[in-house]
Amino acid sequence: MKVIERIKKVLRHKELRWFWRYAAMAKLHIGRYASKKIILVRLDMIGDCTMFSSAAKAICDHYKDREVTVVCLSTTKPIFERMGCFYEIIPVDFKPTAIEYPKLKSLIRRLRSTEYDLLLQPQASKLPIADIIDAAIKCNRRIALETKVGNSSARWVNMVNFLYDEFIPSPKGIVSEFDYYGAFVRGLGCSDYKTTCPSLPYHEQHFIEGNYYVIYPAGSFRQKFWPLDRVARLADHLYQKTGFIAVILGAPHEKWVAEEIKAKLHPLTAMSTIDLMGRTTIEDVVDIIGNAQFVISNDTSGVHIACATKTPSVVVVGGWHFKRFLPYHIENPAPDDCLPVSAYTEMPCYYCDWDWNTIGERNQECLHRMQQEEPCTCIDAVRYEQVCDLVDEMIERARLC
Repeated sequence: MKVIERIKKVLRHKELRWFWRYAAMAKLHIGRYASKKIILVRLDMIGDCTMFSSAAKAICDHYKDREVTVVCLSTTKPIFERMGCFYEIIPVDFKPTAIEYPKLKSLIRRLRSTEYDLLLQPQASKLPIADIIDAAIKCNRRIALETKVGNSSARWVNMVNFLYDEFIPSPKGIVSEFDYYGAFVRGLGCSDYKTTCPSLPYHEQHFIEGNYYVIYPAGSFRQKFWPLDRVARLADHLYQKTGFIAVILGAPHEKWVAEEIKAKLHPLTAMSTIDLMGRTTIEDVVDIIGNAQFVISNDTSGVHIACATKTPSVVVVGGWHFKRFLPYHIENPAPDDCLPVSAYTEMPCYYCDWDWNTIGERNQECLHRMQQEEPCTCIDAVRYEQVCDLVDEMIERARLC
C-alpha cells in the first residue's frame, strides 16, 4: 500500500507526469532512429547563452558534417542566431519557471516531428522543463553534463537521471561557468579544446550619433543593483572626463531605474543622456554595445555581450556566485579580448548561492536587505571610488580620451 501511495503522490506532480510520460516512451523504444541529426537543449538566460557562444561554435564545428539544431528560450533566440552555426533554432515561448502546458504541448508536437541521433544537454544547473523536453525528443542517445543541484531539487535530479545515456563529469568545487563548458566540449571528443571568450558579431547601430558609452544599471532582481545614486555620480564624473553620451539600457519593466538615475544627474549630464531602457530588441542591444566606447554594468547580460563584442567594461560583482560567472576564467585568451574588469569587495559571506538559510547564518544584515529588496551587503560594499578608479584606468588604457 505504501508503494501505491507513493506512486499516486508522484502522479499528482504535474511536471513529473509530463516527464514520465515521455521518459517511458523513450526507454521503451525498440530499435534505432536512422537520423544523423543532433539537437542541443539550452534553456538559459541571455547572459548565460552569450557566455556559451564560443563553446557552442566549437560543438557545431566538431559535428560539422551533421545538422545541429538548438532548443532555446525565445528571448535568447537572437543570441543563437548571431552565433551563425546552427541548422535550426527552436524557441520555447514561455518562462522555464512557469510552464504553460498548452504551449509545451505544441512545442513537443513540433519536436517529435523530427528524429535525431544525439541529444546534447550542456547545462550544469537545469530546471525540470529541460528534462521534460529532453525526454520528449526522439533520439538514439542523450549526453548530459553531470548535473549540479541548483535550479532543481536533489529529489528531482535523482528521479530523472536515468533518462540520460551518458554523463560527462562536471568540475568540482568553486569553478567558472567556462570550466563547465570546457569539460562538456572535451567530453564530446574535442580533447584539445580550451575555453575562449564569448564571441558575437555586431552591426552598425542607428540610435545614437557621436561617441557614447553604455550604462546597464539593473538586472534580474533588485538585490543585485549597485546603488543608483552611485551610478548617477559616476555618470556625472564620466561626462566631465570624456564628454561622451551616456546610453541607459535594460528591460521594459526596469524603466523606473532609468528615471531614478536621470533624476539624480547634474543637468548637463542629463542633457547628454539617452534613455533607451525597454526600447530596444536584443539585436539592438548587441549592436549598441558593440559600437560603444565602453560599458558600465551590474552582473547581468550587458557585461557578457560587451565581452562578446570586444567592448571594454567594468562590472560590479557580488558574492553569491563569485567566480562562477565573474570574474572570467578563460583558458585561452586572445590578445585583443576585452575581459570584464570586476569591481568587488570580498566578504566572509561570499559563495552564499542565494540560499537564505546560509545568508541568515553568515550575515543577518544581508538577509534583512534581501527581504526589503535592497542591495546585498556585498554589493553595497563596493565603493564609488573603487569603481571610478577602475573605469578611469580602463579609459586611459584604451586611450579613449
